[in-house]
Amino acid sequence: MAGSRRYSSISVAMPVHNERRTIREIIRRIKAVDREKEIIIVDDMSNDGTRRILDEYRCDPEIRVVFQPENRGKGAALHTAFQLATKDVVIVQDADLEYSPADYEVLLRPIDTGVADVVYGSRFLHGERRVLYFRHSIGNRLLTLLSNLFTDLNLTDMETCYKAFKREVIQNIQLVSPRFGFEPEITAKLAKLPCTIYEVPINYYGRSYDQGKKITWRDGIAALRHIAVFSLSRRPFVKDREALERALVSPPEPPDTGVVTLEVFEKALNYNRWIFSRLRQHVGGEILEVGSGIGNIIAELVNDPQVERVVATDHAPASLNVIRDRFGTDAFLEAVVWDANLPPPQALSDQTFDTVICTNVLEHVENHKAALQSMKRLLRPNGKLLLLVPAHPALFCAIDRELGHFRRYRKQELCSLLGETGFRVEEVLEHNFLGAIGWFVSGKVLRRKELRNRDVRRFDRMVPLLRRMDPIIAPLFGGVSLIAVCRHAEETSA
Repeated sequence: MAGSRRYSSISVAMPVHNERRTIREIIRRIKAVDREKEIIIVDDMSNDGTRRILDEYRCDPEIRVVFQPENRGKGAALHTAFQLATKDVVIVQDADLEYSPADYEVLLRPIDTGVADVVYGSRFLHGERRVLYFRHSIGNRLLTLLSNLFTDLNLTDMETCYKAFKREVIQNIQLVSPRFGFEPEITAKLAKLPCTIYEVPINYYGRSYDQGKKITWRDGIAALRHIAVFSLSRRPFVKDREALERALVSPPEPPDTGVVTLEVFEKALNYNRWIFSRLRQHVGGEILEVGSGIGNIIAELVNDPQVERVVATDHAPASLNVIRDRFGTDAFLEAVVWDANLPPPQALSDQTFDTVICTNVLEHVENHKAALQSMKRLLRPNGKLLLLVPAHPALFCAIDRELGHFRRYRKQELCSLLGETGFRVEEVLEHNFLGAIGWFVSGKVLRRKELRNRDVRRFDRMVPLLRRMDPIIAPLFGGVSLIAVCRHAEETSA
C-alpha cells in the first residue's frame, strides 16, 4: 500500500568481466547492506584471475556464482542472473565500484513504499559524483534524450547501471541484447508496459580507462540503433503478462472492448465522415445524440452549419469528459449523462429536439422498445430519429457479445419496432457491405472477439472507393448495418 513501507528482500544481479582488482571490495560492500539478500554473480569468461577469486565464495550462502562458458557480453550475463533471482526486488550492480551499494536504500524506497515498480538511479540528479569525461556526459545525455523521444518517458539517465525491478517484472520481459544494448532495450520495453517508473538521485564514482573502464564510443553508436529498433518493434516480449501485471503498483483494468473499439473507430476518419454523410441531409436544428461515446459523430455536428445546438449523452461520464476536453462545452454544446436503459434524466426532462441521432446504441439496450419511446418523447412533433444499428442476426458472433450487443436487426423487424413505438419510417438502408464481409470473417471464421486496429485502418483507407460502390452493392447483398430515417408520427397541423 502506498505510504506504508515494507523492506523488500533483494537479488543483486552482478555481471563480471576481468574485475580482480575490485571484486572483493564490491562483494564486501553489498554484504554490508542490511537487507535479506542474495548476490548472483555471473562471470563473463574473465581471464585475469577473477574466476579464482570468485571460487572463494562458492560456500557463501548469500552468494551464487555462475561461470559463463564463453564471453557473451554484459546483457547476456544479466539475462542469466535475472532468471536465477528469487527475492522481491532485483538490482543491477556493476563490479567496478562506480556505483555504491550505500545507495540501495534510496533506490529501493519507491518500491518499498508501494509507489513504483521500477526505479532508475540517476547520476545527473543531485548526488555526489566524480568529475571525469565531458564527452561521456554529453553522450549519455544525448542517448537519454533520443530514448525519451522514442519512448515518451522523461528520464535524466537512461544509461545508468543502477536499476531496480520488481522480480516479477524483470523475469517476465524477454531480453535479447547480449552486450551494452541492455539499457536502451529494457527502457524501450518498460515504456510499452503499464509500469510505474521512478528516478532517484545516486552517487557516482566513475573510473578512467586506465582503471579498467570498458564501454567505448562503438557501444554508444550501437545504443542509437538499439533505441530505434526496440522502440519501434512490435514483436511480443512479455512472457507471462498476467504474472507481470499482478505485481504492478497500479494493475491495469481489464480492457473494455467497447471503449477500445470506440477509440479504434475514432481514428477511422473516413468511416466516420461516411456515416455522417448519409445522415447529413436529415440533420438540422437542435440535435440530441444518444450514446455519443467519445464524440465521433459530435466531431461532424459541431462543424455543420445546419446545426443550431447539440446535446451529447452517454452512460459513461468518462466518455463525456473526453467530449468536453475535445470540443469544450458552451451554449452550443452540452454534455449530459444518460443511460438509454433508463428514462431520460432531469436535465433533459423539459427539452425537445428537432433531430435525435442514435448510432450503434440500441443493440446495447435490453428493453429497446422503452428506449425508443424515451427518444420519441424528446422529439418535437414531426422531428426526425436517425438510427444506425447492426444488421442481420446471422452475423451475431463473439465480437457482438464482447461489445455487449443483445441483438442484430432484420430490416422488417426494425420497421415493425419503430412503428409500434410511434415512428413513421421513411426509409431503411443497408449500409457497408464490405463491413459485413469483414465481420463474418473476423467473428465467424477466425472467431475473434474484437476488431483489430490494423484491420480498421485498412478498411478506412478503402472507404473513399467503398462510398461509391456501397449504394449499388449493399441493397443487393446486405450490409453490416441498417440506417433508419423516421419521424415522430404526431405531426403538427399546417
